[in-house]
Amino acid sequence: MIHVIYGKKGSGKSKRLLDMANAEVEKTAGNIVYLDDNNRCMYDLKYQIRFINTSDYSIDNTDKLYGFVCGILSRDFDISTVYIDGLKKIVGKEENLEKLIKKLDKVFDGINAYIVISGSEDVPEYLKKYVI
Repeated sequence: MIHVIYGKKGSGKSKRLLDMANAEVEKTAGNIVYLDDNNRCMYDLKYQIRFINTSDYSIDNTDKLYGFVCGILSRDFDISTVYIDGLKKIVGKEENLEKLIKKLDKVFDGINAYIVISGSEDVPEYLKKYVI
């Protein structure tokens, strides 16, 4: 199931996601994956969390991210939680974001996914059911 942390830039969304990921280590027996577009939080995560810098794999649009996530999930059936920080920064343009969220919702069946999305206006209608 997808959970979205939505808010303005600089409102503490990434810090909240980081704290959630580190707390998850104590609660789960499954594997945890954390995706980000740079290495800034790599050393703030507990060592049990698999950190992946998406820019190392040239992920710059929604199709590439979707394929990458599917590859990660197909390789490791023990993944219990996936964290994605800065979705808009990873995929670039926002035009296919709604389509991506719908596709990921199907893929994350039985897996918790926490996604940070920055936005300056109200939460878009298609995201409202996911926002925590």
